[in-house]
Amino acid sequence: MEKNYKDLGFTPDQAAEIEEGLNMNIDVSPYAKKEFLAIQMRQIRMGIMEDLPVWIYAKTDYDWFQMEEIRKGLKDKLDVNIYADPALPYDKMRQIRKGLKAGISLIEYKRFDAGILRQLRKALLSRINLVEYINAGYVTEQLEQIRLALEAGINIKPYVNKGFRGVSIREIFYGLEKGLDVSIYAKVEYSWQQMREIRLGMEKRLDVEYYINPLYEWQQMRQIRLGMEEDLDISAYRSFMYTAREMEGKRTEQLKARGKLPTAEQEPARVEEVTESVLISAVSISSDGMEAYITVKEKAKKLSREDIIQALVKQGIAFGILENGIERILKGDYTTEPMLIAKGKKPAKGKDGWYEYFFRKEVAGTHKRMPDDKTDCKNIEWFECVEEGQKLAYYHEAEYGPDGHTVTGESIKGNKGRELSVLTGKGFVLLPDQRTYLAALDGKVDLIDERLEVGRLLVVENASTVGGNINFDGSIYIKGNVGTGVTINATEDIVIDGLVEAAIIQCDGNLLLRRGANTAGNGYIKAGKGICAKYLEAVSVFAREDVWVNSCLNCKIFTEGKMMVWGPGGTLAGGEVCAVRGLETMHLGNRVSLLTEVKVGTTEESGKNLEEAEEKIQEVHRELSLLGSSYMDMRKKYSPEVRNTMKVYLKLESAIYTKEKELEKLYGLKKHIEEDIESSKEVCIFVKGTLYEGVSAEINGKRWVPQTMENVTAKCVNKKVEVYAN
Repeated sequence: MEKNYKDLGFTPDQAAEIEEGLNMNIDVSPYAKKEFLAIQMRQIRMGIMEDLPVWIYAKTDYDWFQMEEIRKGLKDKLDVNIYADPALPYDKMRQIRKGLKAGISLIEYKRFDAGILRQLRKALLSRINLVEYINAGYVTEQLEQIRLALEAGINIKPYVNKGFRGVSIREIFYGLEKGLDVSIYAKVEYSWQQMREIRLGMEKRLDVEYYINPLYEWQQMRQIRLGMEEDLDISAYRSFMYTAREMEGKRTEQLKARGKLPTAEQEPARVEEVTESVLISAVSISSDGMEAYITVKEKAKKLSREDIIQALVKQGIAFGILENGIERILKGDYTTEPMLIAKGKKPAKGKDGWYEYFFRKEVAGTHKRMPDDKTDCKNIEWFECVEEGQKLAYYHEAEYGPDGHTVTGESIKGNKGRELSVLTGKGFVLLPDQRTYLAALDGKVDLIDERLEVGRLLVVENASTVGGNINFDGSIYIKGNVGTGVTINATEDIVIDGLVEAAIIQCDGNLLLRRGANTAGNGYIKAGKGICAKYLEAVSVFAREDVWVNSCLNCKIFTEGKMMVWGPGGTLAGGEVCAVRGLETMHLGNRVSLLTEVKVGTTEESGKNLEEAEEKIQEVHRELSLLGSSYMDMRKKYSPEVRNTMKVYLKLESAIYTKEKELEKLYGLKKHIEEDIESSKEVCIFVKGTLYEGVSAEINGKRWVPQTMENVTAKCVNKKVEVYAN
């Protein structure tokens, strides 16, 4: 059949697409047309296979990427008529389609380019108002940085204008994120590289007034900044008359003089010859002045202490004279080689800068274990609250170390300790002294990896249908109970002191239930991080990180982390648990053999994701092959001056580049999934107490139905479940 289509004038790729459709017993008539490129045929064939109304896009007016966007929209049951317009480029179609899928309409903004639509879509999903900046004429790279700043809770509006490039706005964003006074450099006369040098200087607590003149090139600014960080005399080279390279040379010279840089061009020792009338032939001083050597004549008469001291003093050596060196000479224990006789004292490094915090750093998001191994949900402190204006931190600057001295007594200034960068974060203000941090709002304070954040905190007594659902951009603290029918959403943490009934609890951070939850199968809890609860009963649970609980009965739990059930009575019984990183529990199952299903390690979803990634890679390879064949056909058929004016040829070039980038990302995704699967091979089911009959387990896809046993660990070894005594 393929040969017949070739004979009819179809290219080999076109004939192959038709043949593939015929082999699948589908109606190929919608695309078995010479005017379609093979890559277009492929999109129509895929739509037919998915039982979609391909007549909507099986038109030569659409290129293959446009067809793909319409096909994906039809597959997601979207109203593709909103964007199915041949005049609308595929990248705009893509943003409109993704918006529709998320419940967002972008069609009224279709006059803007795809990059702007992408930023607008992401902003709307984050509930950020980017429209005013779009209407003001900001371009894609600018909008991206503005969006990122607004999503981080930073008011960047007073400091930006259309005269800034996106990278310049990024430097302003970085500065505001660290509480810097960015008005110093948020000026159009600075390039983004100059802004960066000023920002880096401010982060290191330098007096940037020495180099903020925009007449400096950014490379010159860099040399001045580095010199200030190294505590050098920048007045020796910060003049405009020096190029950046010359500045670097002078800076390096100062560093060498301080012995801070190794150099192959070390100056020779200064040697002072001594007259023949004395028994000491020479005294030499090292180039850095830190060591002195003495040379005594061969078979010399016995020297006195006064002779030695007089020879040293004559050459200016007055510090660090080594008594043991003098004693050796007096005893005749020496050769005619130079001998160390004096040693200077190198300048010492001072104390590094450090932060003093005025809140308990250890509080943030940590769970506690009681002596009996239970998770302490009652006394655990998930966060510390602060008030607007409260002092959070104070920076103590680095100090200079003790001065040093050369052997001639010349003083060398001590080295300053390392300064720490200003803190990154949000929700605080840095006072003009660049040391004192104050809370900018009432909320909860966190310090994670030197990032200081004060997040908004909503405090509620009780949550019930009377008060309505709660949606809050920040953290929520509920002192009482959560009643049936309530939905609670937070973008950060949720802490609930009371009981949770049949409610829906969702947060992007951690979730702490001090007394636990029983939703009777009619509610669920979901956390973007970890979950800690006293008990869980008849609850559906979803967590990205570890789940800690003292008792779990008849729940459906999925966590990408570990499932931890501890305490003397810590029991996981009934329901279904899927814990990607493993399970640790005191008891698993119960005496009445309640069916308890447990899965750890690689999940079906992981394998499915890997298969999908591999299939997508093959698909993109196939598409690249089709695009490449069409591209080469056009190069053979048309001369450069003709094909370079053809839209379809230019689209082919662009498509090949786009698909190659897509392929690169897919390989990265595949590698990430494979690494996750590989790491899951070490997971296990650890039972410290009793593992009861009635448990059905799966470890990395391998089934295991255990009998009742005590204190064991089960893991998958060589595709077989092995059980070990603890």
